[in-house]
Amino acid sequence: MIVPAKKLVLITLRDFERRVLRRLGELGVVHLRRMNIWDSRELLEGELERVSELEETCVRFAETWYSLYKPGFEDERNIFRKYVEVRDELRRLYASRMELRRLRNIIAGIKAVGEDEIPPSESGAELSTLLIILPKDTLGKLIKRIKELNAIVKRAELPGDEVLLYLAVLKDRVEEVRELLGEAYYQEIRLPDYLPRRCDEALTYLDLRSSEVEKRILELERELEELRVRLIWSVDDGGQRLEILNALRNEVLRLREEFSIEVRAGAVGDMSLEEAKEDLDKITKEYNSIRERIEQLRAEREELERMRNVLSLLSGLDINLPELRDYENLVVLIGVVDEKSLDKIREALKGRLAVVEALAARDGKVLLAITCLKGHFAEVNEILHGVGFEDLSSILAKFSGSPSEALEEVSRRLESLRAEEERLLKELLELRKNMAPKLVEIYEALELNLRLEEALRGSLQTDYLRIVQGWVSEDAVGWLSEKLEEMRRELKGVIAYRFEDPKPGEKAPTLLKNPGIFKVFESIVALYGWPGRHEMDPTIISGMLWTIMFGLMFPDLGQGIAIIVIGLFFTYVFKRRILGMDSRKIGRLMIGMGLSALFFGALFGEFFLVEVQPLLPGLRPGWLGESSSIIWLIKIAIFFGIAQILLGIALAALKEFRNGEMISAIFSHHGVAGLITYSGFILTAFHFLGVTVVPGLLEFPELGIGALMSWPFFLMVGGLVMMILKPILEHEQVSLGLGSL
Repeated sequence: MIVPAKKLVLITLRDFERRVLRRLGELGVVHLRRMNIWDSRELLEGELERVSELEETCVRFAETWYSLYKPGFEDERNIFRKYVEVRDELRRLYASRMELRRLRNIIAGIKAVGEDEIPPSESGAELSTLLIILPKDTLGKLIKRIKELNAIVKRAELPGDEVLLYLAVLKDRVEEVRELLGEAYYQEIRLPDYLPRRCDEALTYLDLRSSEVEKRILELERELEELRVRLIWSVDDGGQRLEILNALRNEVLRLREEFSIEVRAGAVGDMSLEEAKEDLDKITKEYNSIRERIEQLRAEREELERMRNVLSLLSGLDINLPELRDYENLVVLIGVVDEKSLDKIREALKGRLAVVEALAARDGKVLLAITCLKGHFAEVNEILHGVGFEDLSSILAKFSGSPSEALEEVSRRLESLRAEEERLLKELLELRKNMAPKLVEIYEALELNLRLEEALRGSLQTDYLRIVQGWVSEDAVGWLSEKLEEMRRELKGVIAYRFEDPKPGEKAPTLLKNPGIFKVFESIVALYGWPGRHEMDPTIISGMLWTIMFGLMFPDLGQGIAIIVIGLFFTYVFKRRILGMDSRKIGRLMIGMGLSALFFGALFGEFFLVEVQPLLPGLRPGWLGESSSIIWLIKIAIFFGIAQILLGIALAALKEFRNGEMISAIFSHHGVAGLITYSGFILTAFHFLGVTVVPGLLEFPELGIGALMSWPFFLMVGGLVMMILKPILEHEQVSLGLGSL
């Protein structure tokens, strides 16, 4: 059953708007957003700053979260920041593209009414020009009444069932015209001053700007996709401002389960954006302090590891490390080189005022000390690198004495650093555990605040009032009225409200209400589109047909039992989500499918693909091996399909009858005429072929071409004639094409 919606219109003081809106959300009111780019721009500006601040806090929260709980994210902070910047620029460009297209449609409309120039923004001495956009269905007598005010009216159609009115009005009649237009929903257009005055030039300018914007959008979309691939975690960029928090949702649930977090009662409602930012700053500061210290320790440890490797090579040599100091005119280099390159170095440095001393040799390597003048250092250094000299001066400069003593000192320092790093990692783990409840609390507060801001941006406001509109199911109006009265008393009368029926043509949400056994099939119906308020609820019929069809396609007693067992497991044991779907819903669907497969498997005699005695009278094991049985199964499938089509046409006709569309219900292709035509066609085909539906009860003789003279054929022709009459009765143009029939 379809439960239609009522529109709730509520007015409250702006000081109470967030509290009221949150309460409406808790009561199940679906917020209505119906403002467009023209009449909402000024109203949105008041909310943009706060939403921007909220989004920035959400970004910082996401960074802190993933830094604490997602290994490797620290290295991708810059990528994430860049991703957010590109995404925000894309949003601005999408809005710009929409506005440019809207402007182009308006300029094209001005040109279509015969005007070559855009009307000036300033009124003339005696005459004013107004550009008005109205829905087509509100024109009616409105134009006639405007003309009675001595106004010149020109109009042009715009995309989206809208009409552009070009009005030339005497200056003293402008307010009367506006008052008259106020009886309907309208937009008065003020074109930007940067547009050229001539329409052709303005269109060319807008096409050029649109091309530039489109090109930039394509570039940024490619860049955004590349950044998304490089991110450790993925963001759902479906146009919602909550995608950052949505991406964290599963992480929050996992963390709450891991640390058994319970958010304190009232915590979310009490936390403001400022408090969330302050807490987030404290957590971030503490985390960064520990993280920076760990990074410093790791960098120092890597350097000591390199030193230890060098000293390990030298520890077996009976030498003392030379003292390396910063001399005024000399440079001393110590390093290792292959033994076979020693002579090359001596030959290359001969005559360059450099002294080469071999300190020790081991395993084909020679430890060299090279002294040269500072003026020759660049030339000497280039020669040494050319023969594979590995400079160890920066490492050995930190030690003196024997390599063994230095190695022991480095080993002690490494042990100290490891112990310090382990202590800091434990401290970081403790921080994760301690901060997890606070971060979950911040997350829920941010999500609530951001949803409130998104909702407020879709409402109307004045300096002191906020007007909120929403939908509520018709059967909940009484209960909601009681709750609103309680809220009115609690807030000392600062809200006023009323319930309205949706206007004709207005898209209103609907609620499906079905018995519990069929409730699970609502998700399948939703895959084909949610039924509107004037349509039929196909849930029960679809559920029954879907279940029967499954049983006919997979009739197996054993497999049916197995499917039922799996369904029971998903429904009563597993109780988690699978691929984003509720396992309990999947389980209930599987139970129905299993029962259907079990029933038809028992009728047709099949158990885990083994043929057994069928319960259906007249059948025996192995009946599927006969060709006549195959034909019988094909007939069942065809009859089942015909029955579904007839049922669909009958339901469509019933819907038209219920909505008072009598001509469509009787003469349309989805009404009585369509039902007659299709029935006549099927019966004519049965007579032509000679079809037996139920042996001995419903049989059609084979007439061949004689079927064209039978009563079903004339029944089909009568249905076609009824469909041809429909446009005549509705005073529309008659179309005799086969497609229309």
